[in-house]
Amino acid sequence: MVAMGAARMTPAAPDRSEVVRAELVEALAGLVNRVIEHGKADAQSALCYIDVVRAVLAAAADMDDVLEDLDAAERVLRLHLMM
Repeated sequence: MVAMGAARMTPAAPDRSEVVRAELVEALAGLVNRVIEHGKADAQSALCYIDVVRAVLAAAADMDDVLEDLDAAERVLRLHLMM
């Protein structure tokens, strides 16, 4: 039998764009949750915010996955407004 020690791994520096994406998606989820918790009055402002972010990201390269998250957030807020 061969004894194996703990593997030593050097953590790679995170890709800055992936960090920004993750932070954006977390902030978007937080926004939707806050609107749902506080009522419909904030929903229209949140929808405007989503439109602004969508417009900014439309000019950025390789952000299609984040745009999908924005679409999903918008759908949730619109459903919340209909309830």
